[in-house]
Amino acid sequence: MTPYNVAVVFTLYLVSCIYIVHCFKKMLAARGGRFIQHVFSPCTTIYSTTITGQCVRIISSEIQKSKNDMPIKMENPYKEPAKGCVLCNITVDYKNVQLLSQFVSPHTGRIYGRHITGLCGQKQRDISKAIKKAHHMGFMSVTLKDPTFLRDPNICSIKHLE
Repeated sequence: MTPYNVAVVFTLYLVSCIYIVHCFKKMLAARGGRFIQHVFSPCTTIYSTTITGQCVRIISSEIQKSKNDMPIKMENPYKEPAKGCVLCNITVDYKNVQLLSQFVSPHTGRIYGRHITGLCGQKQRDISKAIKKAHHMGFMSVTLKDPTFLRDPNICSIKHLE
């Protein structure tokens, strides 16, 4: 808080404390005016120091509360976890036919796209190059998926009609 804000807060609390005392004087005045006049007379030092001390204590406690009343830093609990690439930590090799066959259609032999495989751009390019190289070197068939790999678990998010 700036000194100006503290002064404004102090003034407001001081005014509110005096107003409370004024209301209290009115409330007690109905019961008997002489006693109230004696206790809350502005001439006595007890009245001014007690009320001012209470106001200062209230103001200092409110300033401390406002300083400590900051929101707690925490992560967004509703944030969805980042989708990681399945192959980011794996080296793609054209001789690993079982891995490469996961990204090829069993019916047509075509390479699945990124929207189906869920790979990052770099790994999708690496997979495509490795599959083409495996086709060229004769490790994989071009038109169909090898029948020994048909029962492998699906890495891609495509479901075939069976």
